[in-house]
Amino acid sequence: MLAALHPSAVLLNIARGSVVDTAALVDALRARRIAAAFLDVTEPEPLPPQHPLWSLDNAHITMHLSGRSQTLMFQRSAQRFLDNLARWRAGQPLQHQVDPARGC
Repeated sequence: MLAALHPSAVLLNIARGSVVDTAALVDALRARRIAAAFLDVTEPEPLPPQHPLWSLDNAHITMHLSGRSQTLMFQRSAQRFLDNLARWRAGQPLQHQVDPARGC
């Protein structure tokens, strides 16, 4: 199905991580066969720190807010903020930035 999409297509998954073949999605994003993916859910979830989706500039992963994950939601949000604060203080680029001009 990913191969049938237009190169300007953007995949949005807010359903279940298993709906998308993650390996095929990584390949499509790397090869720019689709423009981007916005993922609220992934397979596996949570994504391991070294998962290739984290390193792709056209993969955008949001924090999944299901009832099951809310016990850690605020801790992860706070940690992301503190990590970015440390990066900002050190003059390093921030992680997980939104670019409205690019639509992501």
